[in-house]
Amino acid sequence: MIGLIASVSLACNAAALFAQVAVATGGAAWNRVGEITASGRLVSSGLRGTAEQRDDIRDGRYARWSMLPVKGGEAEVYDGQSLWARDISGGVHPYDSWYPRARAVTEAFLTRRGYHDMPSGAVTRCVGFTGSGADRAEMVRVAPRGGIPAVVAIDTRSHLIDSVSIRTPITTDVTTYDDYRQVGGIVLPFSISTASLFEPANGDRVEVTRYTLSPRVRAADFVRPRTEGNTRMLRGASVTSVPIALEGNQLFVWASINGRAPMPFVLDSGGHAILDGVAAKTLGLRGTGGGVSGGAGAGTIALQYTRVASVRIGDAELLDQPFLVIPYPYSFYERGRRVPLAGILGLEWFERYATRIDYARKRLTLTPLASFAYRGRGTAVPIRFQEDMPLAPAAADGNAGDFGVDTGNAGILILYGDFLRRTGLLAKYGQGYTVHGGGTGGSNTGQLDTLARFGIEGHEIPKLLADFTQMKTGAFSSWTEAGDLGLSVLSRFTPTFDYANQTLYLEPLAHPPVIPRNRTGIGFTKNGPDAIEVVAVRPNSAAAALGIVAGDQILAVNGSAARDLSAADFVAIVTGRAGTVLRLTVRHGTETRELELVLR
Repeated sequence: MIGLIASVSLACNAAALFAQVAVATGGAAWNRVGEITASGRLVSSGLRGTAEQRDDIRDGRYARWSMLPVKGGEAEVYDGQSLWARDISGGVHPYDSWYPRARAVTEAFLTRRGYHDMPSGAVTRCVGFTGSGADRAEMVRVAPRGGIPAVVAIDTRSHLIDSVSIRTPITTDVTTYDDYRQVGGIVLPFSISTASLFEPANGDRVEVTRYTLSPRVRAADFVRPRTEGNTRMLRGASVTSVPIALEGNQLFVWASINGRAPMPFVLDSGGHAILDGVAAKTLGLRGTGGGVSGGAGAGTIALQYTRVASVRIGDAELLDQPFLVIPYPYSFYERGRRVPLAGILGLEWFERYATRIDYARKRLTLTPLASFAYRGRGTAVPIRFQEDMPLAPAAADGNAGDFGVDTGNAGILILYGDFLRRTGLLAKYGQGYTVHGGGTGGSNTGQLDTLARFGIEGHEIPKLLADFTQMKTGAFSSWTEAGDLGLSVLSRFTPTFDYANQTLYLEPLAHPPVIPRNRTGIGFTKNGPDAIEVVAVRPNSAAAALGIVAGDQILAVNGSAARDLSAADFVAIVTGRAGTVLRLTVRHGTETRELELVLR
């Protein structure tokens, strides 16, 4: 390996390679170009639509727009200072945490073809070859000052760029270029494909049908996207307040789709509008297209898209909204004998309404951001965005980092592996027992331990139970964030989310709701109606003492059949008072036992 690296460094001159790229793509002709507009056909998520990209060759600003049937339109615009995103709901927010700001520096460097002029402040080095024969390309790592490094693959024969790879928080994005043709004296790709290594099925392919070159740059092409005017308050209301519930510690709100009876949804500040497949069928909605979605789980899950005319929470209404349709497993939507969980609501509401969650009184209050002014006495916590989850500065044992503020996290504080290793917290903690969780994309695991202290904007929480995870894939594998704070932190306050001012207001509760612990030692899920399945058993617990093991099935609890109980019902049972006796019917293989378990 040492010999290979030495031979690569001797044979390769990054500056010379990029000089060849400049010549091959037009040389001095680039000096006559101020702005490039590419328009074409887009294939994404099994759908066919249109795309347009505008590049400011002088200063590196860029604007990327797309439109797909059913899914709708999206945009990402860098105005030279800020990076703006308009999501498929029509809402707009900035990408302004440290990673997207650094990524925008790199994208701007690539947009203005900064590699044509290597004294432009980038550090480059050759890192080897990819492919062979006619497909052989030389790879150069480019690190613009203040940016995220990118690996540029340059075809050794044509001296054209084959691909650009950039590391993201949980994967790597790869953009490939093909079908180069001459346009107005410069050479440009007519086929552009982008995909991540984690979610390749969500890749986009653009076939350019027209390039327009202009010697001047229109500043109006690189301004903040406009928010769609697709929201309203009903019955003259200026604010709306509705009940919420915690079921199995998961935050539920009830919403009406297309005027139908309200259905329960998870309210998730890190999520998007999602309908479970069962709920979509109940509502008579059909999915179209195809792709995958990732989340708190280690993998991905298939998805389609549908569109609804109306989504209503109380007197607040969103109109003409796209929803992801995801065939979640039974364990996601089951509620025993009650109406099944319909899905998830998230970003599209937080972008448009100041959102106040009163955990003590079990109320959600929504106020249009255009008319909202916070008048409480809560602590103002600045929030930033890496993508769609709000991030807040906080500290674990004095170690500062950006933490996702996640109303969809029904459990404890989660600390991510890279942050744990970087701060030494992994060596100090993480020796507890294994815990299992779940989310979009499957299951996740970590080690349960008690953090000495957790602080957020002057509020110190001592001895906070935390999940020390070292997930290798999924949202919890991020190297750019410190962790994810959910119910165990947020329920100590009455939080108000104000995206217009990028502020989270935290009002401490004098008597926060107590989140009781599982006193059985059983980690469980419900993958079908007839049994509660044991996923794990904590050592030295009440369940372990009775010989209950992973793989066992609980068929009845206190005389009630599992069919009549939801997983949330079982949470309420196993978090009861210490000393309470539970009568369990447990199946182990072909053997069924009647057991009495005493909560500890």
